[in-house]
Amino acid sequence: MKVVRWFLKALGGLLAGLVALVLVLLVMMWIADPAVPRNVLFGQPLTQPAAVNKSQPQDRVPGAPRDDIRTGGLQAFDEQRLNKAVDYATEMQSVALLIYKDGALVYEKYWPGFSADTRTNPNSMHKAVLALLVGAAIDDGYITSVDAPASRWIEEWRGDERADITVRELLQMASGIEIPVFGTWKSARILFGSNLERGVLELTAAKPHGSNFEYNNASTQVLVSVLERATGKRYAEYLSSRLWQRLGAADAALWMDRVGGQPRGFCCLFATARDWLRVGRLILEGGRVNGESLVSESWVKQMLTPSARNPQFGYNLWLGSPAGTERVYNPYTIKAFHSEPFAAKDIAYIDGFGGQRVYVVPSRNLVIVRTGVSSTDWDDARLPNAVLRALREGG
Repeated sequence: MKVVRWFLKALGGLLAGLVALVLVLLVMMWIADPAVPRNVLFGQPLTQPAAVNKSQPQDRVPGAPRDDIRTGGLQAFDEQRLNKAVDYATEMQSVALLIYKDGALVYEKYWPGFSADTRTNPNSMHKAVLALLVGAAIDDGYITSVDAPASRWIEEWRGDERADITVRELLQMASGIEIPVFGTWKSARILFGSNLERGVLELTAAKPHGSNFEYNNASTQVLVSVLERATGKRYAEYLSSRLWQRLGAADAALWMDRVGGQPRGFCCLFATARDWLRVGRLILEGGRVNGESLVSESWVKQMLTPSARNPQFGYNLWLGSPAGTERVYNPYTIKAFHSEPFAAKDIAYIDGFGGQRVYVVPSRNLVIVRTGVSSTDWDDARLPNAVLRALREGG
C-alpha cells in the first residue's frame, strides 16, 4: 500500500507540474501575441467545418450572386454505382456533395443541419483561388510576369538570398523558404498570430530557390503581400471586384490576422459549396464563365501544367497521384493517402486539408465538390473514382 500511495502521490505531482507548465506556456504566448492562445483555445475546430464564426476577425468578400448554375438529371450515370460515392461522403461526415456534368449541376446533397447557404472552412482550397487571382493580376498588368522576382514588390527580401525567388516558384512551392515546423512558436505565429506578413517575411531561405518541391503555407502567404503591394488594393477588395463578383458568387469571408491586417491566403476563404463549384467550373472552362473571360486561358493551362520539381503539382493545384502511395507535402506535414490510381488521367484537384476537395476532370466535362469534416483518413481516390465509374458508356 505504501508503494501505491507513493506512486499516486508521484503521479499527482507530475500531473500538477504538467498543468503548471501548460499554464506558463499559455501565459508566455499571451504576452507575446494574445491572438495565438485565443485562436488555439477558442478557434474553429476541424470537426466543425461550418463553425466559421469562431474564426475572428473576418473581412467580407462582397459577391454578386447569380442564379446561373443550370441543373440537370442523372441520365449520364448509373445511380446504383453513384451511391458508392454518396456512401463514402456520408461515411466521412460530409457537409455537401455536388456533381457537375456537361454544363449542369446533376447532383446536389447536403447532410442534415446544412444547406446550400452553409459556408465552411475549406482549409487550403483558398490557395487555388489565390493562384487564379495572381493570373488576373498578370492579365491586368499589375504583375509583369510569373518569372518576375517577388522582391520587386517585397523590398524586405532585397539584398539577400531570397531576392531572386520568383512568383512562379512561390506558386509551385519551390521557393526554398524555411518551413515553420508545426508545434513551434514560429509556426504558431503564422497559423494563429496577429501579424502574418511580418512572421512570413522574417523567414529565411533554407534551400536554393527552385531546387525542390516543399509545400509551404509561407510561400502562399507571400503572394498575398505581392498582390496587395502590386495592385495597391486590399486583398478582399481585389478578390471581390476582379473575380468573386464576376463568378456570380455569394458573399464570402476571409479569416484575418487582425482588424485591418492581412487574410490567411493559405486557408480560410469561407464560401458555400456552390461557390466552390463556380471556382471548379472556371478552371474546367479555361478561365471563362458564361462566355466572359475572367482569367486568360493560357494562365489556366499553366495552373494545370506539371511543375519541374513535382509532376503532380501545378500552380497551387494537384494533378493526379501515384497509386498505392502517400502524397508527400513536405517532411513535416501529415501525408495524403491514395488507395489506387485515379480513373481519369487528366484529373486535377483543389486540395484542402482532410478532404476538402474540388475535383476537375476536363476529359469528362466533370466537376465534383466535397466539403465536410477534415480527416487524416481521407482517401483521395475513392470519391472521384466512384463518380467516374458510375458514368454510363459515352458519358
